[in-house]
Amino acid sequence: MGKIQLLDNVTANQIAAGEVVERPAAVVKELVENAIDAGASAITIQISGGGLESIRVSDDGSGMAAEDVPLALQRHATSKIKSAADLAVVTSLGFRGEALPSIAAVSRFQLTTRQPEELVGTEIVVHGGQLIKIDEAGSPIGTEIRVEGLFYNTPARLKFSKSEGAENARITDTVQRLALAWPEISFNLTVNEKSQLVTVGNGKLEDAAAQVLGRQNMRQMLPLEWQGSLVELSGFVAKPALVRANRNLQYFFVNRRPVRSPLLSDALQTAYHTLLPRNRFPAAVLLLKIDPQEVDVNVHPAKREIRFSRERDLYRQVLAGVKDALQQTDLGFELGVPRTSVVRENPSNVNFYELLPRQQTTAQNSFISVQPPEMPVSKFATEPLIQQGGAISPFPRLQPIGQYLATYLLAQSEAGELYVVDQHAAHERILYEQLKKELSQGSITVQEVIPQTFELDPLAAAALEKSLDFFATLGLTFETFGNNTFILRSIPAFSHRCLNQDDLTEIIAVVREEAAGTTVFFERTLQMMACKAAIKANQLMERREMETLLERLADTDGPFTCPHGRPTVLVFSEQALARNFRRHT
Repeated sequence: MGKIQLLDNVTANQIAAGEVVERPAAVVKELVENAIDAGASAITIQISGGGLESIRVSDDGSGMAAEDVPLALQRHATSKIKSAADLAVVTSLGFRGEALPSIAAVSRFQLTTRQPEELVGTEIVVHGGQLIKIDEAGSPIGTEIRVEGLFYNTPARLKFSKSEGAENARITDTVQRLALAWPEISFNLTVNEKSQLVTVGNGKLEDAAAQVLGRQNMRQMLPLEWQGSLVELSGFVAKPALVRANRNLQYFFVNRRPVRSPLLSDALQTAYHTLLPRNRFPAAVLLLKIDPQEVDVNVHPAKREIRFSRERDLYRQVLAGVKDALQQTDLGFELGVPRTSVVRENPSNVNFYELLPRQQTTAQNSFISVQPPEMPVSKFATEPLIQQGGAISPFPRLQPIGQYLATYLLAQSEAGELYVVDQHAAHERILYEQLKKELSQGSITVQEVIPQTFELDPLAAAALEKSLDFFATLGLTFETFGNNTFILRSIPAFSHRCLNQDDLTEIIAVVREEAAGTTVFFERTLQMMACKAAIKANQLMERREMETLLERLADTDGPFTCPHGRPTVLVFSEQALARNFRRHT
């Protein structure tokens, strides 16, 4: 006797529910998406018990015809597509025809609906996949779905549900994402009879975003509108002041579909290169409009994941769009926003080594020809990370007032703002970009030094030995001397002091953490070299040195942060100072 047998419909639906309805938030997502597809202008969501006790979603959409109601509870029954060819251009949020039967298979399910042209509505009740009743019923125009006792007949799934608080948080996040994608729809989310989210549905993304991110956070968000050959971008990206230790404030939408995409996350993070500290992530509400044929939305049962046909091109364009928004405005960490904008000049080839007291060397500066390693920004792009700017800079020309604690420069802009500049962070940014500029031009200015010997432990010596050629491209020329010993022959010209044992140990630690030649290793080494060579705190500066430092900072691509993402300046507007001193101007 054969062993293969067909599963009954109840069992098949419960298996499908395991893919589509993994937790209460998935139920809310599917029901709200159906309401959006039905053309609703207002959607109400009511939750109790983390969604396990009760979920109610009602809308004022088009409703369903009486004859369609029982079909909607059949698997693979849908009004969204008619053939496999439609999958290539699908624009609706739902299209599989699995959501309602899957939900009904693991809950006590009730649907009531009416179309505008009908005088009476239709009600259907299904418990655990079994039809209880279907009949006429009084109903407003639209659809209301009640889901109670979710997973009551699948104890294993119920056992592995999260806490009520965790489920409520996931549901809130799900509704927030849909509210951002559809600002013209009014969303009203109530959890345990307490209002969690209300949007007005006026079509303005900034109003919906203010409800989701908070109005205070929206003051730190920058508008983004950018058109590329492949994608049209809109939304908001954050100033570097608005960062988090996770990506919880990042919202991505592709053709209004909320998605989680490593490609988009990576492109966003790379656009903030050197503007943020390590392991800090910017807030963003990023909407992508792209030809549906360039996107495959049918790769995951819950439609959480999508694929792009031209990943590298899309990555580059998203990166360019976000960088454009960041370059068009002031990124300062301010109390009172400066509004001065000037056109960035091309920085002259200044030896910043002259900004600091100079140690004697055995030879004059010379040039070595280098070929910067071709390292992709990420797996999605092929351009090297070494790039130069040339866009409009909002950083003003500053006149120094003086020095505070031999660590901070006080300066004034033409518009009257007071700038407090961290001299070490500012000089670190200058040196970092000078080194990048020289590398991008294929030659780096170096200075020969009195030969200095370093004796390393075997592991450190092996790491340095493997990276000699790479360090040479950065102006650090070592020679092997046997027995784990190395001789330093040259350093970059801007460095005011030679490498010491602690510096080399720190650099080699990076080699051990990251493979030499990779993007992360390359960037961390550049940042470290700039940091070691920069002016330190508690170091007095002459007025001309201050002027030169401020001039060169204004010429950099990222004047508001050091290469590690730490702020270089704080800005106090005249109005902010007047308010704090209670002066009425």
